[in-house]
Parts: sequence; C-alpha cells; structure tokens
Amino acid sequence: MTTGIVYDPIYLDHQTGTDPESPRRLVTIMNFLEEKGVFDDPSFKIIKPRKASLDQIRYAHDDKLIREIQEICEISEKTQHIQYLDADTAASPKTFEASLYSVGGNLQAADEILDGNIMNAFALVRPPGHHSNTHRFAGFCIFNNIAVTAEYLFREKGIKRIALIDWDCHHGNGTQDIFYHGSESESGELVLFNSHQYGYFYPGSGNYDEIGIGKGAGKIINYPMPAGTADDVIPIFFNEIISPICDEFEPEFILISAGFDTHWTDMLTDMNWTYQAPAKYLEMIKSIAHKYANDRILITLEGGYAVDKQARAVYNCLKVLNNENDKLLMEESKSSRTELLEYFNERLIPALKNKLKSYWNCF
Repeated sequence: MTTGIVYDPIYLDHQTGTDPESPRRLVTIMNFLEEKGVFDDPSFKIIKPRKASLDQIRYAHDDKLIREIQEICEISEKTQHIQYLDADTAASPKTFEASLYSVGGNLQAADEILDGNIMNAFALVRPPGHHSNTHRFAGFCIFNNIAVTAEYLFREKGIKRIALIDWDCHHGNGTQDIFYHGSESESGELVLFNSHQYGYFYPGSGNYDEIGIGKGAGKIINYPMPAGTADDVIPIFFNEIISPICDEFEPEFILISAGFDTHWTDMLTDMNWTYQAPAKYLEMIKSIAHKYANDRILITLEGGYAVDKQARAVYNCLKVLNNENDKLLMEESKSSRTELLEYFNERLIPALKNKLKSYWNCF
C-alpha cells in the first residue's frame, strides 16, 4: 500500500507578494523531495486534486465569505495588483481557484484512502486554512481545508468520529471556532487537539480553558506552549491527554493540520522544535490510527516559513507515513528548560485534566 502526496502547480498560482506564506514554500518542498528520490519511489503516489464544489465549501463557510474571495480576486485580476483580505491575508487573480483545489486536494486524498487505493496521504496544498472560520479569512488562510474535509467525511462518507490534531505553532483558531459547538452534521463527532505557542502571540487564543460548548463541550483540547518549548513536551501531551482520550473516543479517521513553524529557526515563532519533532509526533499518532482508524491518516499543510527546514520536516513525515521510521533526517536534539517542563507536568496537565474530567472517564 502506498502513501499519497497531493500536489498540483495550481497551488503556486496563489500569489502573495512579499508575504512569508509564498509559493516558495511548496517549491522548496517539492524540489527537496525530488532530490531525495521520493517521486521515483513506488511507495509514494502523486494525487491530482479535484476542485471542491461550492456546496462543500459551505460545510464550513458562509455565502458572504465565498462571495468576498470571488470579488477580491476579480479586483486583483482587473488591477493586476495583489489585494488584502486583512492585514496578513493576500489574494491574487487565481487565489479563489487555487483555494477550491486546496480543499479539493484534501477531499480527493480522503476518497483515495477510504477506497483503499492508498494507505494515508499528505496534502501539499496552499493556501492554508486553519485560521479561517465560518465568516472571516485570517492569518494567510482562505478556506479551512481541514474543517471542510472533516465535514465531508461526516456528511458524504459516513464517518462518525474524527480526531483532528493541529500542531502548527499558531493556534488553529478558525478550526476551533468552526467546531466549538461541535460538528453541524447530524451524527459526526470531532475531537480537536491543538498544540501551539501561547502568550502575547498570534492569534491570542487557545488557552487550556477553551474546551467547547454544547455538542462540542470537552472536545476542544488546547495545549498552550510557552516560548522556548522543545521536542520533549510532545510525549507529555500525547501520553497524558491525547492517547487516553482517543482510547475512549475511538476515532475512525485521523486528520492533521501540519504547520512546521515550530522549528527553532522559524522567523515568525519562538519554539525550539527540531525538524524531526513533527515526525516523532506522527509516530505516536500512527499508533492511534492503527488501533482505531484502520491506519487512516490525512495530513494537510498549514504554516512553516523556514522553508529549507520545513522541507526536511515534510520529508520526515512522509517517511513515517510510509513506515520508514529508521530513515529520518536528524539534527541535534533540543530540550526544554527545567522550569518549562515543570509548567507542563505540574501545572498545565493537571489543569487540563481537571477541566476535562467531567467529559472523559479517563480523567
């Protein structure tokens, strides 16, 4: 069984000027994967995206938002200038079309996984999505790729339980907003695990006490990390929170919003992760997928702005998806300061468990 890689040159047509979220991110990844022989390996298969329908976009976004991006792209076409949806989020003539293919690439990968054509997949798409909510674009993001994909799995594919893990350094506030009251599908349940830098840092949300409301109560789980946090906090979150909840929840499909801006060289963040850290995290997540989800994992690209390090991190994740854990590219490991580890072990984890114990028997 092979690992799918979603890619198409349409993703480069989303032009953003001097913004760090630029086509160079994908160009660097694809060049590095080619250099490492990934595309010559029959264990990997390129998945061509399809265009998502507007009805599918409406699973997570309202009509006003859809019209807004259509109109701003038309203005960009007429003026031949990049337009801005907010202070950070750029649009160009092809942004709307690229966004439909960004969502559609994820939907195509989900279908390929469910049909048994591939084992799992990594969607190398842009624009990213996890900061956009139902009614607002934000943080370099247009349509929320992962949120639409989750609703698609619920509404069109009969999946009942999804675990969504967001390891981007910036809190996935758009995804949280969309699922804060639970999925709007009739029978779908989603648990969102979100680890991110926190404390005077964009977007300013994602504290541990944000846990959802109504159908979503207890299913929004945030792991706010202070600046300087390194790889060693990931097993704490997984072993103490993610694993016991998933053992109780038994997800049928795993979705991952994969940002690689946690790397210690990333110019927009203050984390201390290595480029093997996300892959090591993925190894742990795969154990949940194997136990409950028939190994079904779909990763979609979010942020990451140290493009050479991001390329290595993506390569490492592909190796883990393909069961080649012994072939990771490694750099010198890093450790969190003692006071940070004390914060996680003695303050954050107990506080999280206390906040969630009314909703999960494992606590």
